[in-house]
Amino acid sequence: MLRMGLVLVAAASLAGAAQAAPRRELLMARVEMGELDLASEAGAATMLSRLSSAARELCALPRSELFRGREGREWRCRREAVAAAVARLKAPPLTLAYAQWLSAEPAEWPPSP
Repeated sequence: MLRMGLVLVAAASLAGAAQAAPRRELLMARVEMGELDLASEAGAATMLSRLSSAARELCALPRSELFRGREGREWRCRREAVAAAVARLKAPPLTLAYAQWLSAEPAEWPPSP
């Protein structure tokens, strides 16, 4: 069986206490998609769930006073990472599922688990 994967990329801004400007860090995760039919609603929903889970892990910031407003930054990072992966896959049902996922949540806060 042919196994394919997609690399999910997230760019996270990390601000250290001694740094004047935020440092950008590029993170990647492999998301398996070989058995999914992205032309179907079920396949698109499963892929979106996998992308969202991978982005949640990549974009997590430590709970610390140094990361004030981290929830908004985490959500923005997740949204951008998933959007980039969806755009690369070019599957209309996945694009539609992503648009519905995005419109179901407020723009500044992370979605509920």
